[in-house]
Amino acid sequence: MRQLRLSWKIPILVVAVIAGVFHFYCAGFGSPEPRTFRGLHLAMLLPFVFFLNPATSKSPRHRPSVPDLLLAVLCLAASLYTVVYADRLNQRFVGFHAVRPIEVALGGLLAMAVMEACRRSVSKWFAATVGVVIVYLMTCQYWPGMFHYKPFSFDRAIEILYLPNDEGIFGFLMGISAEILFIYILFAAVLLRTGAGDYLIEFASWAAGWARGGAAKVAVISSALYGTVSGSTVANVYATGSFTIPLMKKSGYTAKESAAIESVAGVGGQIMPPVMGAGSFIMSEVTGIPYFTIIKAAVIPAILYYLGIFCMVHFIALKRGVQPIDRAQRPPLRKLIRHAYFFLPFLAVLMLLSYGYSPSKAAFHTIWVTLILSFLDRKTWLTPKKMLDICFGSLVNCALIAAVLAGSGMVVGVLTRTGVALSFGSILVSVSLNSMLLVLFLVFLVVSVLGTGIPTTASYIIAVTVGAYALSKFGVAPLAAHMFVFYYAVLADMTPPDAVTAFAAANIAGADPMATGVEGFRLGIAGFLVPFAFIYQPALLLNGSLWQIAASVALTVFGVVCLASGVIGHLFGPLRALQRLALVAAAGLLVFSAQIDVILGLCAGIGGFAWSFIDNRATAARHASVSPES
Repeated sequence: MRQLRLSWKIPILVVAVIAGVFHFYCAGFGSPEPRTFRGLHLAMLLPFVFFLNPATSKSPRHRPSVPDLLLAVLCLAASLYTVVYADRLNQRFVGFHAVRPIEVALGGLLAMAVMEACRRSVSKWFAATVGVVIVYLMTCQYWPGMFHYKPFSFDRAIEILYLPNDEGIFGFLMGISAEILFIYILFAAVLLRTGAGDYLIEFASWAAGWARGGAAKVAVISSALYGTVSGSTVANVYATGSFTIPLMKKSGYTAKESAAIESVAGVGGQIMPPVMGAGSFIMSEVTGIPYFTIIKAAVIPAILYYLGIFCMVHFIALKRGVQPIDRAQRPPLRKLIRHAYFFLPFLAVLMLLSYGYSPSKAAFHTIWVTLILSFLDRKTWLTPKKMLDICFGSLVNCALIAAVLAGSGMVVGVLTRTGVALSFGSILVSVSLNSMLLVLFLVFLVVSVLGTGIPTTASYIIAVTVGAYALSKFGVAPLAAHMFVFYYAVLADMTPPDAVTAFAAANIAGADPMATGVEGFRLGIAGFLVPFAFIYQPALLLNGSLWQIAASVALTVFGVVCLASGVIGHLFGPLRALQRLALVAAAGLLVFSAQIDVILGLCAGIGGFAWSFIDNRATAARHASVSPES
């Protein structure tokens, strides 16, 4: 990102303040009609992608270039056109009314500008994906098989990308960005600037620092807590890893292990309620399921994910004899109690959502609560400088998300208009051989491939567009299907070859990025089991009686512990190869809901535990028999 001169930064700060105040007001007191709101939203954000992100390494580093300014003006003009002519555009029908030449010109140029914005700020692979989809829209009549579709004229193709109110650049995805995402990014920025993020890390140090291998457990807990605020995987890694990675290295973990543990823990922040990134809000909009219902359903899987990582680092600590953190490096309880009010904003947003407030209204009121709480300590006062930082940071983060959602809106529009989404879903069903396990694995592969080069939100949107149909054919509930895709879109951030969180953590630790990604995949493998578990056991998503929920949680917890011990090779003591195999098999069998699978899994797991315990006692007895006292 450019480090702009003050003469360029001041106008951006002015717009950032206007955007922050505008979205804050709309969240609390109501917004304009959708097309107007979305046009104003994109007009405030997209131009600054070109101001802040240079086109190439040779571009000016302290000011925008002339092409940057032209692209910014284009985005502004194309967005404001939909605002000025909102009434007429709302009354027209896509595919029926004529498309004006100025709309063809503005729409085509804006689509190209969105691709360039995605290339600069998001990923060249995502920009290439959007480009391929647009080319397909223009040439779909020439494609064979399921990709063949009736031809679109040039003006009708641009119309699909630019003018619809439910898809395309200004579709429902941009509506989510305008109505919900901006206010939640503002909420997270306010929390972090008041010191809530630092407090959560200190709380984790106090809660887990006393245990064996405490530094790694602090990384797990602090990432889980920090994830409730940020909703960003890379931000989570940098915020918590700058503290926990050096601590882990000092405790005896290698640089690669330290980076891998922080990478895996940081990724989980985006699946930890209440702020789960853009995907959770999009999930609510697409499925029609209330946001509060989604975050309630996400609690148990998120805890299971972090339990898997916690077990991994615990068994590593036992295997290596890693010691706890020194008492002098752990924060005193008195300090934590004094600042315990930092938990109030989380409780406030959950309480408001439970009382039926919309997500944006809940964030609006919680920001007021946080602003008041900041004055309880002189160090956390939100000074004018901090407020400017909050507005600027929110503008930068929201501009990136707006670019992603504008590109994703075009992709979704093309896939749905041409029927490719349903065709691809039908292919998944046909090649699955009527096996739900196989279709789940195929969807997992699709999401993982997309996620290697495309941001979480975009890969989730594209994958669920083509995968939800296939999963529905096997009776998978919409919430479970969307949650399954969302989890793997998030987890793709830590898997090679484009493991962004692993690379970020490796940069802090001074480790090899690719080796960190491979190690992170190994340590996070228990987390990869969780989505399969809640598909076969819907009670993990709170879909069942209290007894069913308790039984499913108990079985899955046991399976996670078995998998962690089997992968690390340590339980009560070092494990033999056959013991490890039995524990891993138990974890796999306990995922399924069939009674025979559960019985076999319990037998394998209990047998592995008993065998390890007996081996450990026998080893201890042998050591005692050859000790000097004997």
